[in-house]
This record gives sequence, structure tokens and C-alpha cells, in this order.
Amino acid sequence: SRPFTFGAVYRTHLSYSQPTTMEYDLLCALLLGFGNMFLFMGYDTHLTIVEPVLHSVHDRYPDSVSAHAGFYGCGLSTLIFMITTFISPYVLSILGSKYTLLLGSLLYTIHLASFQYIHYLPYYLTSAALGFGNALFYSGNGGYLTEHSTKNTIQRNSAVTWGLATSCLIAGGGMLVATARKHPSIGEHSENSTLIMPDTGILNGTTSAAHKPKSYRQFSDDEIRIMYGAFAGVLFLSNVVYAIMPTKPVENAIAAPARKQRIPFSDQMKKTFITFMDVRAVELIPLMFLIGLSTSFFVGAYPASLVFSNSLTGFIYLPALHLAMISVGEILMSLIISVAVPRINNFAQLPSLFFGSALFFIAMVLSVLSTPPEAINSPSNTPTPLLEPSPYICLIISLLLGMSDNTFNTSRSVLCALVIPDGIAQVYSMSRFFQALASSIVYLCLPMMSMPLYAGIVSLNCLLAVFFYWRAGKRLRRTEEKAERSAGSLDSARC
Repeated sequence: SRPFTFGAVYRTHLSYSQPTTMEYDLLCALLLGFGNMFLFMGYDTHLTIVEPVLHSVHDRYPDSVSAHAGFYGCGLSTLIFMITTFISPYVLSILGSKYTLLLGSLLYTIHLASFQYIHYLPYYLTSAALGFGNALFYSGNGGYLTEHSTKNTIQRNSAVTWGLATSCLIAGGGMLVATARKHPSIGEHSENSTLIMPDTGILNGTTSAAHKPKSYRQFSDDEIRIMYGAFAGVLFLSNVVYAIMPTKPVENAIAAPARKQRIPFSDQMKKTFITFMDVRAVELIPLMFLIGLSTSFFVGAYPASLVFSNSLTGFIYLPALHLAMISVGEILMSLIISVAVPRINNFAQLPSLFFGSALFFIAMVLSVLSTPPEAINSPSNTPTPLLEPSPYICLIISLLLGMSDNTFNTSRSVLCALVIPDGIAQVYSMSRFFQALASSIVYLCLPMMSMPLYAGIVSLNCLLAVFFYWRAGKRLRRTEEKAERSAGSLDSARC
């Protein structure tokens, strides 16, 4: 027999024959994962610095953009994302999953390219377009995954695509390290410092006002153009990957190709709202909220505490290392799930969620004990409840958050694909709607919250998510067993 190569599989399944091999199944999952990896590499790294970048621009050109345009733009994007979540399944039914992904990726690229000329008008316009692109991306991603997965491979493919997508944070952290050079706004950096040695800004035993470390660094116009040119270039690579992905579904795919289901827009909206009221989907809402709350924690609240905690402000590379450790955790958990799925029945469902929830609780306890309560939203020199803040504790927390995030998203992807087979696109849209809603609530309330309050809310949400996920999984198993018995009865009658 011929040796297996992905190139041979790709060429074979560009033909008109129906693809059936597991190699093709895996090829599609890998291409989707690599496309997502390039997309998130540019976009997620941008999210961690957009506020200080635009604040720096405002300091130099006050009329060009507001001081907190980074927050406002993210808020606008999230709002448009929530609204267009209802429209994206209809777009998916017209364009198909591949071209829905490609259109969404193009809107991401346009937004990051707009930073070559920063002005409030193109910034907010492309932020709104980005929100629509976000909705398109997630609908297309769910559609493509289920068109190229069977019930036997959805767990593996979900873990593979999510692990590849989140590996981008390692490269994103490297970008931030590369740009964390000497700047007056963060003090003089010792020549002998390492990635985890603090930048004290102390000269001859005293700290001058000019060299006193501040909570954010200043970004020059040239730096912004170089960084965002690189981000847009990485996004362009995601466009290329999405453009070359094959469209033919695998045999016995969970979902039929979405573009063949030409449903009128009014019927599409009706189907979406019916799905929102379906008890099978409603039981997944706590998990959808959990992903929104936990993502906002490790993208927004916790990185802010690394800057605002007085004892950590000198560790200028710590936010970059936080991103890298999140990615390491995501990849590690992806490998664990991929190995466990063939050996443990339905591991990517409730067992994975149990494991991830335990890791998440440990991360929350460590965060509360090692972080000043108000450091998630403002500078603080308040003593921590128990543990002295250190880069090592912070990176352990980051690793645990990355591992738990992978389990949450994998469990969500698997059950969303199985719980309502004829409404997969609607369930994915519902998932993103409630995830965005949770994130919006967090960002609005974050200035009034403390670390213990945030940790308490998200931990309670985690318990509810596990309980209702168990109910949803139990309901699904009963439905499958009933269908199998009915099929067996029909076969017996024919005999």
C-alpha cells in the first residue's frame, strides 16, 4: 500500500469521489486548526495591548482617538457580535461553512490593518465590522467542524482544532516580549535582568520621578505600525488556509453541508428562536456563561492584576509569559483529551468537564490567595490574603486556566454538535450569544468588582454548568438509546 501523506489525501479528495477516510477527516480538522491558530495569533495578541496602544496615541494626538478607545471598541465589537449572532446562521446557509469562515477572517484582517492609520472613524467602523466577522467566524467554525466529523471523531477533532488554535498564544507572547524594550514609561531595565527579574527603575539607591515605573508602557507610531502590520500579516495567512480548505463533507457527517440548506431568512430566525427555547439547548446556557466569564478572567481581569499588583509591576515580561503559559495549558489538555478519548467512553464530555472544573477551582483559590482584592481593576499595594505574589505562582495559575479553558470549550463543542442534530448552527450561535453576554456584563461591572467576588461568581457558575451539563448528557443518552431500540425493533420486524 502507498505510504500515507496529507498531500495525497488532499489531492484525492479534491476529486468528485465522496471522501470517507479518517485521514481526510483529520486533514480537515488540522487545516481548520491551523487557520484558527493564525487568526487568534493576530487577534488575541492585539486584545492584550489595544488599550495601552490607543492610550499612547491619545496622549500624542488627543483629537484622533479617545483615551479609552480600546475598551469602547471592544464593547462595540461585542455588542455587534451579540446582535449578528442571530444573522450568522442565515449567512452560513447561503455561503457554506468555508466561505463564511473566509469572510469573517477578512473582516478581522481589515480591522487590524486599520491601525496603520489610527483615527476614531475607521477604528469604530472596523470594530463594528469585526463584531460581525466574529459571529461569522464562530458559525463557520462550528459548521465546518460538524460537516467534517462523525459521531466517532467529533471529540478528537474538537480537541485537535482547539489545541492548535490556542497554541497561537505562545507566539503572541513572543511578540509581546520582542516589543517590551526600554521605555521611559516603565523605567530603566537592568542589563542583567531575565524574563522573571523585576525592572525596579532604581538608580543609585533612589527612584527618581522620571524613572518611576508606571502601569503601562508607551507605544510609538513606528512600533504600532510594525506590530499591527505583523498582526495583519498573520491574519492574512489564516485567509489563505481557509481559502484552500476542501469543502466536501465526510461520509456520515454530523451535519449536512449548511449551504445546501437554503432556508428563508424569516424561517431561519424562527428556527433560531425556537432553539433558544428548546430545553436541550437551555441546559447548556450555564456552560456558555461559564466560558464567557472564565475567558474574560484570563484575558482581562487576571492580566490586569499582573500589572496593577504593586509587587509585580516590575516584571515587565509577565503578561507575555502569562499568554504563553495559557497556550501551554491549552495544548497539554488537548493532548490529554486526544489520548483519553479512545480509552474512556465520552471522555470529551462530562469527564473532561469534571477534570477541567477541578483545575479551574484550584486556579481560583490560588488567584484569591495571591492577589490583592482590588488589583483586577486598579493599582494596589494592599497585602494579599495569604500568599506573597510571585511570577511562579502566576504562571501556575495561567497553566491551570489554559488547561481548564480547553476542557470547557471541548465539552461545549461536543454537546452542541450532538444535542440538537437539526439545529447545530443555531445552537452554536446561541452559545456565542450567551458567551458574549457574560463577557459584556463582566467588562461593565469589573470596575466595581474585587478578586474574591469575581472568583466566587465564576466558581458558582462552574458548579451550575457541571450540573446542567450532566442533565443534558443524560437526556442525550436516553434519546440515543431510544433511537437504537426503535431501529432494532424495525430490523426485527423486517426479518
